[in-house]
Amino acid sequence: MSALERSRTAIPTFRRIISELRKSKGSLPRDSQEFIFLKEQMRGHQVTQKLHCKSPNEMEHLAATYATYLQATRALDELHERYKGAERSVEESAKLVGLQVPQNN
Repeated sequence: MSALERSRTAIPTFRRIISELRKSKGSLPRDSQEFIFLKEQMRGHQVTQKLHCKSPNEMEHLAATYATYLQATRALDELHERYKGAERSVEESAKLVGLQVPQNN
């Protein structure tokens, strides 16, 4: 895989990570610590990836995995928020089906 092909996958992955962080945090300014760290990591691994990684696209795979993790975490939080209020107590559930819960003495 040439450097041009790698940059074609690295840039969209970087944008995807930034997008997921913005969705989860509300905003992610360019001068924030997270943005600066990600930018430095992506730039820093342009050359070293060819020298030190086991496979030619290891860093892109790691970044894509992280982006998927962020997306899944955000989706899970949204599901928790959507369905968290529907739980009933044992007493309410018992009354709903016409039963009584034994009283503790």
